Amino acid sequence: MFKVKQTWMLSIPADGTPQTVTAQADDAIVISLPEDTLFIEGVEILFKVPQEVAQWMDSVSWSFYNGVKPEPTENRTDYRGKRTTVGTFGDLLSLDLKVPLSKPNSIKQDAYSVYIDDIPDFKNGKIFLRLQQAVKDSSGIIGQASFDITVKPIYINRGRLSISLIPPEGEALKDTELFIDGQEMRHTPDGILVTPGIHDISIVSGSYRNEVRTVTVAQAKTVELEVQLRDITPTIRLAIPIGTQAYCDGTKVEDPKQAMKLPQGRHSFRFVLGGYEISRQVDLVNGHNYTVALNIDASVSEDD
Repeated sequence: MFKVKQTWMLSIPADGTPQTVTAQADDAIVISLPEDTLFIEGVEILFKVPQEVAQWMDSVSWSFYNGVKPEPTENRTDYRGKRTTVGTFGDLLSLDLKVPLSKPNSIKQDAYSVYIDDIPDFKNGKIFLRLQQAVKDSSGIIGQASFDITVKPIYINRGRLSISLIPPEGEALKDTELFIDGQEMRHTPDGILVTPGIHDISIVSGSYRNEVRTVTVAQAKTVELEVQLRDITPTIRLAIPIGTQAYCDGTKVEDPKQAMKLPQGRHSFRFVLGGYEISRQVDLVNGHNYTVALNIDASVSEDD
């Protein structure tokens, strides 16, 4: 069990904007993570240490706690929990803590920061950090000194591609295959994690026309791609003069201006204009569009 002077509640927004709070020794800082932590593999905590604390080497410690009870609030000062990691500021004027949320991770470790080996318990979406005086200070200078604490997320080097496939109107979605940069991928409702950059998307199906898209995905961002699937049934348009009567497989075409969907195979067309009649046969293949054009030519010559 332990007691703090003040509990500071700090929330990291969904867009990852760094958040700063000013606290004193013997205060607690509760960091609330965004609801969606898919892109977050850690949290970076930067302390700006007051001069008076740096002069009294190791006078203030920092520590993380798991299983803190009761639920932290701004007005609460008494808690109980298990301390997992502890350290001091030494004589530094700044300290950078890198706190992982998963292992393995790609968080860079260097000589300018402290990497926390123990992953804090953040099942409730919160990380509990405590400051505490490590030496007695009868003057009260250390206890009144203020720390500026900035928190920001550490993102994985990935973005998310969310693909929505929309079948033709009135139809249920049939089987499709998804390829990203030539590699077959399994489509999931939660999207697919990809490296930042440009990606080629291919949707292949025996029931729809193949679709190809190119998208650019940024780190820790979601790109939503909506693909309208098109029927594989061949379509044919008639480009004929006004007044021409058209017949397809013996049936009169009531509206020649509208494209027609016909099953794959051979079809017969007959056109009647005035006293003239022309017939043609067309072989249609799935996934292709066709146009039948009826031209009437007029030749002009000079008589001697």
